[in-house]
Amino acid sequence: MKIELRYFTGTGNSLKVLETCNTVFLESGNLTNISEISINETSIPDSDLLGFCFPVYAFGIPRICRKYLKRIERFRKQQKVFILITAGDSDESGFAVKECKNVLSKKNCEIVYTGIVRMPINWTTSPVPPFPPSKEEAIEIIKDGETQAQEIAKDILEGVRTYHDFNYPKRYSKVKFYWDYLLFKYLGIQNMWRLFEVYDSCNGCQLCAKICPTDSIKIINKKPVWSKTCEQCMRCVNFCPQELIYQTQGGSTKGRNKYREPSFKPRQQKKNFS
Repeated sequence: MKIELRYFTGTGNSLKVLETCNTVFLESGNLTNISEISINETSIPDSDLLGFCFPVYAFGIPRICRKYLKRIERFRKQQKVFILITAGDSDESGFAVKECKNVLSKKNCEIVYTGIVRMPINWTTSPVPPFPPSKEEAIEIIKDGETQAQEIAKDILEGVRTYHDFNYPKRYSKVKFYWDYLLFKYLGIQNMWRLFEVYDSCNGCQLCAKICPTDSIKIINKKPVWSKTCEQCMRCVNFCPQELIYQTQGGSTKGRNKYREPSFKPRQQKKNFS
């Protein structure tokens, strides 16, 4: 069986989950191809199975993931697809799966599996809990996530069809859930890039700009400056060698745990998501 896999990741969680699935697929004798989403890819090669793994950001998928899915050409033959979402809490995936399904259902896709995999939180600049776990806690969460991903991959190969049911997070009222979701989607994400700052001791190493997955950081006067294409993926925050990136209005990162999946090494190259 030929399997195509696509992902978007900020600090490595979604890649880790999909790579874990990929290992299971390969060990079962399948031919696979796994790659990061590219806005220039509008036609995905024919395959027996297509899989996506995206993170959940404020109860939805990142904007570039929606844009990517919408730009994909309609499949000539019905395409079998599975969708995996990584979240800090499997209870708080919100509309992430639904957003993917709504787009793919118009592309001649048959959704054969959807699931949520819990992985460590990376939103270090959050003004309120939950915050990223300690390194020890993160390792345990990752191990559990890998185990879950392995079982999911086996189920998919065996034709087991499981679908994630939408639910309202237990810690949210219905009103607050919709308020936060809509506020972030239509107002917050458009402006939160303005909150990024660096402490005065920033030495202008430029790593944040080199590894930004959406090419949203420019170096001006030896300091990083963010732009509106920023997805709040937290890669820059959690990879800053000196831990000097923060956000105003409650987004201080001093003394907080940082998180990135230990094996994740982002490529230092820029991409165009304009």
